Amino acid sequence: MQQVVMLSFTPEQLMTLIDERIAEALANQTAKGWLTEKEAQTYTGFSQFVLYNARMDGELKASKCNRSIRYHRDDLDAWLISKQK
Repeated sequence: MQQVVMLSFTPEQLMTLIDERIAEALANQTAKGWLTEKEAQTYTGFSQFVLYNARMDGELKASKCNRSIRYHRDDLDAWLISKQK
């Protein structure tokens, strides 16, 4: 049998909780334009192998600085949209 827990909040407590969650979500959101390979994996949900293949096939633009690959957020968004079709 499942246990049911009832919580009660005052409107002020509920608004405080909502404000805290919104602030937390905004703090975790990155506003960077250029993402590292690891950040691009997290952002897209695809593995390094999938991103590499998309780069090699010319589907996804990336820049290389020394040995580091960088993806622009706009290019990742465009690539993700193209994958939906």
